[in-house]
Amino acid sequence: MNDFNPHSNTAEFEQAISSHADVISRICFYYSQSRAEYEDLRQDAMLNLWKGWANFRGDSALGTWIYRVTLNTCVSNLRSRRRNLLSFSTELPDDLVADADSSAMQLREMHRLIGQLPPREKAVVLMWLDERPYDEIAAVMGASRNTVATWIRRAKEKLVKMSNQ
Repeated sequence: MNDFNPHSNTAEFEQAISSHADVISRICFYYSQSRAEYEDLRQDAMLNLWKGWANFRGDSALGTWIYRVTLNTCVSNLRSRRRNLLSFSTELPDDLVADADSSAMQLREMHRLIGQLPPREKAVVLMWLDERPYDEIAAVMGASRNTVATWIRRAKEKLVKMSNQ
């Protein structure tokens, strides 16, 4: 547990969101198919974070809670729209890539390949790329640590296979 108090004021909420803005952006990007959808998902996630702010008790780390709320927002949106995940935008939002050199091209390709993964695998790869501990990924996904390790291994194998095609 921590001594973080979400009930204290709006400034603390803004600070928490600001410190995790890149994570929120990446999750929303992975679950969107266009710039407009990315913006909508991000706005929905922010709204859900704000609505849930008063209920955050600090039972988990703030970053874990933000991951869970954002991921649940995106997955719920995905389920309601029943999208075909194979069509995926490679247009990266400006806040994710600063320049258009070869590393940006590689990043676009990585995002394109990850976008083709099923939602669960996409979620665990995203958290793994963000260097989240397996125990935290397990808590967010509601699975055991060993199950998460298996999902990540399988997703990495799929990504390697897709990149060689």
